Amino acid sequence: MDNEADLVGALQAGDRDATDQVVRLHHGFLLAMVSPLVGEDAAKDVVQDTWIKALAAIKGFEGRSKLRTWLARIALNEARGLLRKQGREVSLPGWGQDTGSPIAERFNAKGDWEQAPTAWHYDSPDALLTENELHECIEKHLHKLPDDQRGVVVFREMAGLGFAEIAQQLSLSEGNVRVLLHRARQRMHAMLDHFEQEGTC
Repeated sequence: MDNEADLVGALQAGDRDATDQVVRLHHGFLLAMVSPLVGEDAAKDVVQDTWIKALAAIKGFEGRSKLRTWLARIALNEARGLLRKQGREVSLPGWGQDTGSPIAERFNAKGDWEQAPTAWHYDSPDALLTENELHECIEKHLHKLPDDQRGVVVFREMAGLGFAEIAQQLSLSEGNVRVLLHRARQRMHAMLDHFEQEGTC
């Protein structure tokens, strides 16, 4: 099923194929989202509990947000619940610290580009063949981001959560969340720039 409304309708009707499809679509995303919060081992349990709760509550899903965003909120609540049981806060040591811009050397003292980014273009068949390599490189570098930056990118770009909600989930200020997202985007930009210029990840 390509249409999300149809998929949700089938889920609400108890269709097992729809359940399999939605798990295939979102399981990896949920793992990636909660891993920075609870660690990779505990993330599997958190996501398992998320699926149990989500499927039990699916009949109450009204489609006011995307299904992925709804699942993300359940997963975040499960992660926070686990951390509370363990007596831990979501805000971990080092989270939210500004480590500086990874591309600071690209600017002069006035804040202008010393060397502007190159324009992206696919002007040859060879360039088109590198697209899969680029996707692999993006995923690799996403996992290399500091946990707090990766978490914010996943919450914002993949789960579609607002800054206020991310800040609440991570016990950070909205300003801090915006800085983390900005730094993460700069790191990813530096990787993309390198890939464009050198052709390697």
